[in-house]
Amino acid sequence: MIAERGPLLPEMMIRLLAKNELAMTLPLVQELNPGVPPDVLAQRLQDMTAQGYRCAAAFTDDCCIGVAGISLGTRFWCGRYLDVDNVIVAPQYRGVGIGQQLMDWVENYAHKEGCEIMVLDAYVTNHPAHRFYQRNGYQIVGHHFVKSLRSTG
Repeated sequence: MIAERGPLLPEMMIRLLAKNELAMTLPLVQELNPGVPPDVLAQRLQDMTAQGYRCAAAFTDDCCIGVAGISLGTRFWCGRYLDVDNVIVAPQYRGVGIGQQLMDWVENYAHKEGCEIMVLDAYVTNHPAHRFYQRNGYQIVGHHFVKSLRSTG
């Protein structure tokens, strides 16, 4: 009996999106943020883009199958850094190495940009993401504190 293999990695390319292409990432971003209305995500994308947000995207044929948002910055404690935001692979393409290739591409980009470190946030309940990032050499070194400023009434 021949063991069944998982899905094969599709032929793909990864590239940085132009500003006018960023909206194509919104369906994938919606998957990670199902409680945020699409029009709110679109407005936030515009705001983020004005603040320097960029996005690497993986394509097979002409279909966007994975994204990794990136922002560059500098802080006292670490120097120049690249912040990775919303790494998402379309459900039908998960488990075949696309997320790994996106992270490798982003790390190479960070090196080219002279970054000293890469940082990212993952929801505390997203244990598969924790394992993935830890396999990629990320360490949990602190807590990301959040205080809501939204009115409740």
